Amino acid sequence: MFKRIEHKEEAISGFENVDRYRKVHRGSKDMQYSSLIKGIKALNISGRYLEVGAGPGTLAAMIAQEMPNVQITAFDLSPEMAKFANEYISESGLDGRVRSLACNAVDKKEIEKLGTFDLVYSSFSLHHWRDPEKVIENLMGAVKGNGVLYLYDLKRVWWLYLVPSNGGFISSIRASYLPEEMGDLLDRLGMKKYETITHFPYFMQSIIVRK
Repeated sequence: MFKRIEHKEEAISGFENVDRYRKVHRGSKDMQYSSLIKGIKALNISGRYLEVGAGPGTLAAMIAQEMPNVQITAFDLSPEMAKFANEYISESGLDGRVRSLACNAVDKKEIEKLGTFDLVYSSFSLHHWRDPEKVIENLMGAVKGNGVLYLYDLKRVWWLYLVPSNGGFISSIRASYLPEEMGDLLDRLGMKKYETITHFPYFMQSIIVRK
C-alpha cells in the first residue's frame, strides 16, 4: 500500500524566500489554476469568497478578474506573503474587492473574526495541514447556510512512488490524500453532502462540501 507520508505545514518567511516563491508561482499560474477556476465558475456562486493558504495572491486576483460579482478575503500563514499579496492586488487594480491578511486556519477564533462566506476554497494546501479535521471544521463554520467548501489539491497515486525522489512535487504527492481517506474524514465530521472529483492527469482532485 502506498502510505501517506506526512508533509510539514510551514509558512514561507523572509523577503528573499517569499519573493522567489512569488515569481515562480506567477510564472505557472495558468497551468496550476485553470481547472480550479473552471470548477469554481461552474458553481455559479456570487458574493463573498474566502481563500485559505492564498500565498502571493495570484489565484485570488485571477478569480476576481474572471468573476466581477465576487469579493475575496484571502489569507496565508505568512505575514510577508500577505504583504506581497496586497501589493499584487493593488497593482492588479483590485483594491476594494480583494484583501489579503495573515491568519491561521487552525485557530477557530481567528476564522470566526473573518465572518461568513458564500464560498470557502483552498488550492494545494490540504496536504500541508497538520490537523485537517480541525481546519475543515473551522472552515465549514465560515461557510454560509447554502454555501460551499471547495478544496483543490493533489491526490496520492501509486505510480509516482516509483519515482526515485523525495523532494518537491513528489513529496507533496506522497503527502496528499486518497478520495476514500477524505470521505472517511468528512464522515467523522458529520458532513453529509460532499463529492470528490479526480482530474486529469489523475493526481489532482477537488473535494466539494455543501452545507
